[in-house]
Amino acid sequence: MYKIILCVSLLITTSIIAQKTVKWSTSFDETKLQVNFNAKIEKGWHLYAIYVPQPDDGPLPTIIKYKTVKGVNLIDSLVQEKPIIFYDKNFGMNLAYYEDSTSFKQKIEFKQKKGKIDGVIDYMTCNDKMCIPYNWSFEIKLSHPN
Repeated sequence: MYKIILCVSLLITTSIIAQKTVKWSTSFDETKLQVNFNAKIEKGWHLYAIYVPQPDDGPLPTIIKYKTVKGVNLIDSLVQEKPIIFYDKNFGMNLAYYEDSTSFKQKIEFKQKKGKIDGVIDYMTCNDKMCIPYNWSFEIKLSHPN
């Protein structure tokens, strides 16, 4: 019984920590016609980049998956801010990550006056003691600026 209580407590604590380490928001820049995925990262934690030096090895990169794209076209690939590149002896490789805050940008073009994008962001947040994978669902309603 003690092991079950300990496991449940650990799962709840891990879930609470993960929810607090990165706060996500979205915004739409009408002048640049781009959607911004903004991450505010708690002090002492970091978030991995989308484009990492070795995507098949090491920690989970940030992945933005679109489920629904209506009324707009996605233009080119997601753009990330320049990450911190650091050799991590625990993983034995260079890692690309962010501290404090970052933003990922997606250019769009309108096919109709109104649009909608929804999906999920899969990411991993780490400090110097642990890493926690997590996801955040989003829905963005868009209106043509003209």
